[in-house]
Amino acid sequence: MLQPGNSYVIEKLDNLIDKGYRLKLLAMGFVPGARFKVIRKAPLGDMLHIIIQDTAVSLRAQELAPLQLKVVT
Repeated sequence: MLQPGNSYVIEKLDNLIDKGYRLKLLAMGFVPGARFKVIRKAPLGDMLHIIIQDTAVSLRAQELAPLQLKVVT
């Protein structure tokens, strides 16, 4: 579970995700090796506010599920 205040590095994208969605993630900067920080989580925990490459993005937690992540300390 992604937590506000934590930073993550993307290790890889799952090969089984839809090609269109994969291209969307890549276009937003969600590429292997990229780092992002979770700024805040919606009250019900579904939406996450993320900063990646100086860009603010809001995504559902399930939309990030195809990413293999590592916590950066």
